[in-house]
Amino acid sequence: MKSLLVFLLLVLASLPALAQSNADYHYSGQVFIDPASGHLRADWLITVLDETATKVEFKINDSLGNFHIAGSGVASGSVVKESGFGRWWTLRVTLAEPAPYRVIQLSYDGVLLPEPMDNGINSIGEERIELSVDSFWFPIDERFAQEFSADLDLRIGEDGWQGVTTGEITAIDGGFRIHNADPRMDIALTLAKEFHVTEADGFTVYDQREHREGTDRLLAAARFCVDFLNSHFGADDPLPVGKILVTERAESGYARENYIVFTDIAETEPAPMTRFVCHEFAHYWASGAKFDTVDNWINEALAEYLGALAVRTQLGQEAFEDMLEKFREQIAEMELPHVWKQGDTERTPYLVQYRKAPLLLAELEQRIGAKLFIEFVRAYFESEDKTTPGLLAVLEDVAGTDHRDAFEEMLGQ
Repeated sequence: MKSLLVFLLLVLASLPALAQSNADYHYSGQVFIDPASGHLRADWLITVLDETATKVEFKINDSLGNFHIAGSGVASGSVVKESGFGRWWTLRVTLAEPAPYRVIQLSYDGVLLPEPMDNGINSIGEERIELSVDSFWFPIDERFAQEFSADLDLRIGEDGWQGVTTGEITAIDGGFRIHNADPRMDIALTLAKEFHVTEADGFTVYDQREHREGTDRLLAAARFCVDFLNSHFGADDPLPVGKILVTERAESGYARENYIVFTDIAETEPAPMTRFVCHEFAHYWASGAKFDTVDNWINEALAEYLGALAVRTQLGQEAFEDMLEKFREQIAEMELPHVWKQGDTERTPYLVQYRKAPLLLAELEQRIGAKLFIEFVRAYFESEDKTTPGLLAVLEDVAGTDHRDAFEEMLGQ
């Protein structure tokens, strides 16, 4: 009862700030993890900020159980296993009458990962804990497009660990307090008994490896990317401090805005290092198009091509051309669909977004010139309409109708 009262006080205290939030939900939680057994217990208060919503459905890992759904914002709740969703429970919540703030109280427990995940990203162990949405350790709206802010006390029963996450993290007794003010679709975090930490202007590197091979190249790339991107797009809205985590894994890196997780970088060459770091940092601006729609190509192609432009600026034209040629070779024998046409309803595959579309941006830059291209990208980042028609409208404003029409034709080929 004491924990519930503390929860309620936290939610009530946060309501004025939530009124100004662009989030769909706010999560307030206490999570207890036993590093030795992998057992997790969670208590959440999820504030629904969409006053018009009548129901919500969440997905959560089916290794978890003992669900309890209640709260003043809940008319009814149930837990079901749907056909085709083998690894998830579906939590169905019918909401109470419309109101500015409706609170869902949810608790559950269980061994989150009885078997290790194939990619090694999500894991709970006595030396390290790494979690992201991929393990569905917290409830996620089944539309996979709704964003939430979060306040979380994560306790592991031990002191002396270090932590890094997407938002702010502070050590508390037996664990950490995590605060994500910016709306996101994930609470990604890594806790470890020891990181090698390097703080620099604009970013911090957390290295889990015993050796430090490649760290100098990573630091050089990150310093360059912060300066390069801020000089073009950060005059009024600079990059937040980046958090770069280097793991011992041979593959499976990922990023959540300013939280970037690398595999072992010992053998990574400067060009791909710069491209990757700049790509992920660029998503601070290149993120407005809805990721689950036909417009997601904008996010990925702009980030990837800005990474390539950073390589050109840092390492020279030859390195840039070599990179684009590798892009072309990667898709040369493939029958890929077009990037975008009016009326499309399905999101394009990976290689269209990360290879074919960036090559079209390279052609566009050649047509309108490097200076005007950056002006176009900056104007898009500052625009409200993050759809492909919105992008084309910005291009027309910046470069004219002929270039807009030609680029739309390129996207449809």
